Amino acid sequence: MMERDVNLKLIYIILILLLALVGTSVFYQIRYNDMKSGYERSFEELNHTLKDLTTRQKDMYYNISELNVSVSREIALAQKLEMKTSELENISREFSFLQQQLFECQQNSDLLYANSTFSNRLLAEHAASVERLQKKIDTLKTDVEKGAQKSVIIEDIKDIQTELDTLRSY
Repeated sequence: MMERDVNLKLIYIILILLLALVGTSVFYQIRYNDMKSGYERSFEELNHTLKDLTTRQKDMYYNISELNVSVSREIALAQKLEMKTSELENISREFSFLQQQLFECQQNSDLLYANSTFSNRLLAEHAASVERLQKKIDTLKTDVEKGAQKSVIIEDIKDIQTELDTLRSY
């Protein structure tokens, strides 16, 4: 019976070992499945993160490109602004110069107008004096033709001389 006990104990030990082996296999299979599903989830998350990163990187490159275009436009606009500012300064200087010339021309015009007015008045006075002289010369001529007395002719000559003196005083 001892042999039987030994065989039975041996069978129990083998069964326990088998059960332990099955339990360990099941335990490690469950752990492996959990680890595998965790790895797959992590891998999917990594792929999703990489896709998201790639999309964001494309957006970032697009934004950088847009910023470069904006910077180029801003530089071009700044150059145009500088050029227009320079043109405005030149035009302002020219405008000031033209205003000064206009002021000087206006002064000259006013002076010429005053001289013209004075000259016109003087010319009118001279014309009136010449007309009076012409009448006095006509009177002298008539008196000479009629044979007027010497005193009348001398009086006419004095009148003409007085008118000439008046005319010279202007």
